Amino acid sequence: MPEDRDILDWLSSVFGFQKGNVANQREHLILLLANIDIREKNAANHAQLDGDTVVHLMDKIFKNYRSWCNYLHHSSNLKFPQDSNRQQLELLYISLYLLIWGEASNIRFMPECICYIFHNMANEIHGILFSNVHRVSGGTYQAAPHGEESFLRDVVTPIYEVLLREARKNKAGKASHSAWRNYDDLNEYFWSEKCFSLKWPMDRKSDFFVHSAERQRAHVGHNQVNPGKKKPKTNFVEVRTFWHLYRSFDRMWIFFILALQAMIIVAWNSSGSLAAIFDEDVFKRILSIFITSAFLNFLQATLDIILSWYALRSLKSTQILRYLLKFAVAAFWVIVLPIGYSSSVQNPTGLVKFFSSWGRQWQNQSFYNYCVAIYLLPNILAALLFLLPPLRRSMERSNWRIITLLMWWAQPKLYVGRGMHEDVFSLLKYTVFWIMLLISKLAFSYYVEILPLVEPTKIIMGMTVSNYEWHEFFPNVTHNIGVVIAIWAPIVLVYFMDAQIWYAIFSTIFGGIYGAFSHLG
Repeated sequence: MPEDRDILDWLSSVFGFQKGNVANQREHLILLLANIDIREKNAANHAQLDGDTVVHLMDKIFKNYRSWCNYLHHSSNLKFPQDSNRQQLELLYISLYLLIWGEASNIRFMPECICYIFHNMANEIHGILFSNVHRVSGGTYQAAPHGEESFLRDVVTPIYEVLLREARKNKAGKASHSAWRNYDDLNEYFWSEKCFSLKWPMDRKSDFFVHSAERQRAHVGHNQVNPGKKKPKTNFVEVRTFWHLYRSFDRMWIFFILALQAMIIVAWNSSGSLAAIFDEDVFKRILSIFITSAFLNFLQATLDIILSWYALRSLKSTQILRYLLKFAVAAFWVIVLPIGYSSSVQNPTGLVKFFSSWGRQWQNQSFYNYCVAIYLLPNILAALLFLLPPLRRSMERSNWRIITLLMWWAQPKLYVGRGMHEDVFSLLKYTVFWIMLLISKLAFSYYVEILPLVEPTKIIMGMTVSNYEWHEFFPNVTHNIGVVIAIWAPIVLVYFMDAQIWYAIFSTIFGGIYGAFSHLG
């Protein structure tokens, strides 16, 4: 290699990077190394580049690439043979990644796609250096046959054309979100093993590149590729429906609905006191909330399938299996829990007896109690993981197949968003804040909204209607059910909406206290 040429020039001649990109990334690399080197050492002792500086920069640049390789269970192509100059190879890999990034254009928004490109080009580098050493031994080196701009033409342009076609399907924001794929959808293609089916050099006939219209023409004309529909979105397809209000916040809605049912049951008791929970009959009726929970979970499992319908063709078989198993388990509990509850009516149990006799007289417990215990087991395990964020963080970030299998039921495996949990102290503060907020909200709802309406409701329900004037609509009505609905409907709406009011109150109080102690204006 001539003396006035460096590593970046050599990479440019091998892969066909543009001269402007080479000049920019050379300056970029020099500034990165200089800044790290000055920060790590004294200003008086930086005449020579420290090896730790290169390692530090390499760890930063290739953190995502190494994580991507571990996620896909592929060995990294950052290879350092024993008899090689390790620092020179490190600079070579860093330079290659910067050159790819500098010329990637909009593909920069697809970081795992860049990882795939680097993975294959780094493998080529290793093959060139350690399989054909003579090729890089000075003047005998032969430049890449495609010449300058071959990387832009052969690698970047095909992927960019896919982005461009998908962007045109957007129709200036008028098209449905399910009709076109954005950067995230295309990038998720490189989160799975199927990305390696593109091969290298990339196969332009693969489904990732071939447009549906082109696929149909090729099938009719030359029979070279199989016909098919347009490529679907991956994992998540936004379907604009109000059902997302329930699906996205299902735990919140389930909690509020179950709490409302329990409070109405307690308030309907003759005394209306919270101590009535310890009464056998009242507690048995409160246990019916698990039947409601089963139906709500069944609704959630059904919505998961319906609202993910447009993405089913691109989902993995394990993801489809998870949706179907969730639906089957939810349907199972919808059937079993009502049957178990009806069988326990003749033998009700109170709260104290329920817990005290659980260990000593388990054979006397009703079938419904056992069903409830098994039904709550996943929730108990989830609560334990919630209270131990370091354990959950480690499990989510783990690429061990056994851990992946255990976490598979809780959530689908994704490359991003794993292990994003706060520390234990922050979690404790967050939990205490919401416990206090919910206690205040539920106490207000019970004593101010629900309990005062129970007695009037009983009186209204006890009044018979001898001559109902709206007989055209309700010919057989004998009770004032319409009046009951009219007085309860606003209360129920307020009950579901006032959590944001309590949040505003508590955030103001806690924010003021925090600001005062932090001396904020």
